[in-house]
Amino acid sequence: MKIKCQPDDFCVEEITNITFSKTGPYSIYKLEKRFWDTFDLLDYLSRKYKLKNIDRAGIKDRYSHSIQYLSIRGIKERVIEEKNFKLSFVGKSAIPITLNSLVKNHFKITIRDLNQKETKYMQDNLESVKKYGFPNYYDEQRMGSARAKQGFIAQKLVLKHYNGALKLYLATPSGFDDSRTRKLKKYLFEHWGNWEDCLKAPFELGQYRYPLLYLLAHPKDFKGAIKTVRRDLLEMFINAYQAYIWNETLKKLLEIRRIDYFPSKYSFGDLYFYNEITGENLKCLNETVITAPSYKSTFTDPKIKEAAEQVLSRDNLSLKDLKIQLNIRGLFFKPYERKAIVSPEDLKLEEISLDELYPGKYKLTLSFALPKGSYATILLKRITSL
Repeated sequence: MKIKCQPDDFCVEEITNITFSKTGPYSIYKLEKRFWDTFDLLDYLSRKYKLKNIDRAGIKDRYSHSIQYLSIRGIKERVIEEKNFKLSFVGKSAIPITLNSLVKNHFKITIRDLNQKETKYMQDNLESVKKYGFPNYYDEQRMGSARAKQGFIAQKLVLKHYNGALKLYLATPSGFDDSRTRKLKKYLFEHWGNWEDCLKAPFELGQYRYPLLYLLAHPKDFKGAIKTVRRDLLEMFINAYQAYIWNETLKKLLEIRRIDYFPSKYSFGDLYFYNEITGENLKCLNETVITAPSYKSTFTDPKIKEAAEQVLSRDNLSLKDLKIQLNIRGLFFKPYERKAIVSPEDLKLEEISLDELYPGKYKLTLSFALPKGSYATILLKRITSL
C-alpha cells in the first residue's frame, strides 16, 4: 500500500474562526501549496518578496495539497503565484491569525496499491475507529528536528550540550530534509569548527548563516550561537521533544491500564493501537487528558505522572529537569493539555476503485475532519495496521 504518491492524494484544508472586516491592520491570505514545507515557504516569501511578520495557524506537510491561512500586517492586496504555490488576498481583520484561529483540519486522502484483502481489513479498521476513536499520538513530522537517531535538539539544550545541539541542527540530516539541504549539512559536518569555510559553503545557507556568522566572531560560544537561531525554530525543537515524551507517556499509560494493544512501527520506535476498548476503560480514556511534560506540569491522575517520569528516566531526566536556560523570555516547556484519544468527525469511505497508477490494484479514498493538533497520518497508521 502507498500514500502520498502525488500531492492530490493527500488534501488538507484549514477550517478557521477568522472574522473578516472591511478595514483592519491585518491582511488575510489564503496559501495553496504543493511540495513546500510551511516554514521553508514562509522564509522564501520573506526573502524574495520582503513579506515580514507573517502569522500562521498551522504547519502543513511538504507532500500534500494544502490550503492554509496567513495574516500579514499592513500589506496591500496582492496575488503571488509561482510553481507549486499561490498566495491570494481574501480579506481584512482586526487581529492576526494565531493557533487559536484554527478550529480543525479537513482531509481527503487516497491510499493506493491495495489488494482486496487490504481493502477489506481497512474497512473493518475504519469501523473500529468510528466506535472507539484512536490514540491521539504526534506523528514523525512533529519530531522532524530529531536527527538520525542521535537525539533531540531540545534534549541536548536541557543538558546544556550546546555544541551538540547546534551540530544536530546545522550539520546532521533529518529524514525530512530535501537533497540540497542534505548536501549542505554534509558539507557543514565535514568543515565543523572551521567557521570561515562553513560560510563559504557552495550552497545557499539561508537561516543557517546567522549562527555561523556568530561563531566566526565567537568561535567557542555555542550557547550564544544557539540564541541566534529563529525563535520559532527553537520552539519547534522543544515541541518535538515534548511530543516524543508525550507519545511515550500515552504508551506507558496504556500498559498501566492493561489495554489490549498491538504495536505499529514509526520512526521513533513503536506506537500502540487497539482494536476495541471495553467497559470502564473506554469512558476513562475518552476523559483522559495528558499534560505535556514540563517542570511546571501538574497531574490530577498520579498514573499519568508516574508514566511520564518513567519515560524521562530513560534519558536520566525528570520533569523538574525540563528547563531551557538560554535567557530568552517565554522560551520554555509549556505544560499544555492534550486528549489521550480522538474521534474523527464525519469519517466517510468515499470510494474504492481500480487504481490508475498501479494496474491490477485498488485505491481507497476517505474523508474526515480532525481537531487542530491531531494527525491524519496517525489515523492512516491505525487503519493500515494489521
